[in-house]
Amino acid sequence: MTSRLQDLMDKSLREIASARAIADAYPDASTMPADKLAEMKAFNAEALRLRDLAEAEKARGDLEAWYAQPGQTHPALAAQAQHAADGAAAAGGQAIVKANAALEAQWFAKALRTPPAHLGNALSAEAKAAIIEDATGQIIVPHDLAGPIFLQLPRLGVLRDLALVRPTTSNLVDVRALTQATAGWGKIELSLNATSFDAGMAATGPNTVTVQNLNALVQIGVDELADTDANLVSLIQDVIGQQFAQMEDDAFANGNGTSKPFGIAIRATVGGAIPAAQGVTAATPATVTADDLKKMQYVILSRFANNGVYIASDDATQAIALLKDSTSNYLWQPSNQAGQPDTLFGRGFYRVSGMPSMAAAAGASDPSVIFGDVRSGYLIADRMQITVQRLDERYADQGLVGFLFRQRVGGDVIRPAAFAKYLL
Repeated sequence: MTSRLQDLMDKSLREIASARAIADAYPDASTMPADKLAEMKAFNAEALRLRDLAEAEKARGDLEAWYAQPGQTHPALAAQAQHAADGAAAAGGQAIVKANAALEAQWFAKALRTPPAHLGNALSAEAKAAIIEDATGQIIVPHDLAGPIFLQLPRLGVLRDLALVRPTTSNLVDVRALTQATAGWGKIELSLNATSFDAGMAATGPNTVTVQNLNALVQIGVDELADTDANLVSLIQDVIGQQFAQMEDDAFANGNGTSKPFGIAIRATVGGAIPAAQGVTAATPATVTADDLKKMQYVILSRFANNGVYIASDDATQAIALLKDSTSNYLWQPSNQAGQPDTLFGRGFYRVSGMPSMAAAAGASDPSVIFGDVRSGYLIADRMQITVQRLDERYADQGLVGFLFRQRVGGDVIRPAAFAKYLL
């Protein structure tokens, strides 16, 4: 305890003693004169002021001690987490959840700051059981910290917000339950025939969606690593959210299925292909026309077309944005309301940079523009868990610490009938 802190505490105790002396002089509080009451209140007020000063002095000293040992948990957040834990029993189930989340955030930040070789001594057995995945040093990002990353992926990307997203705990998702159905009028076991099958729902695409590893390498400076738990976690959420959103969007658009999801554009020709009857081919390569774009709405079933949107590559978007009608009005209309997409022929229009460009496709099989019901036709399978592995030596000479984050996600076209393709 510092001398400054001790002095503040001593002065506060003297004020408390003076107030107590006045109170003891009047066993019947109702007989206390007004001037003595005012004097006792003044002593109490000064004692409270000195107490606040003492607490601030103690917090300052604790922070300075923590700063000298950056590998330790930030005391302010540690106290907050412990306070939440102490009050959990009285506050009920919701408080217990908050307390556990606060403690997990504290453990996670401490695990990030601690080299793998020292984790055994730095974390309690409970902390290691909660956030360490396996013997390779994979650290599980707690659900309450990973949640904001998943929430911002649709904001930073495009296709995740349009597609059907299904959480999973396995590496393979059987999509036949979503795409194969039989129906018929009357007694189904007697009257079912070929015409009773819904061609649009039949699984002409893959039967399963494979969950893949999405890795992101982040380099954090030693100074940032020594920052508060809250700032460190916020930095990670922002950086990882942007990286994962970009990688996901590119794969969902044109991934080749090799250690990554199958993209919508690739699936136009690779396995479960979008039929030729659901395609429009440009008369001149890399030349977009309004008639071709309009025609795309009518080469797929009406229920998919009614919910359809356009998604296009960067260069196709530029060409489409410059199309005009006979009165020189642009056909493509920019959104004038936050959260609403641009439109083309009254349908939503999304620019997706991962789609194959017109120059690269040049009339080949990979489409630069897709129209269709993305939610009905494309499935994203989420393992809903993010892990991180610390890399100490790789960037040590640069004053950086590397962190390898891993997300488990898959994607594939599950209903080719939901899409029309524009081959440019």
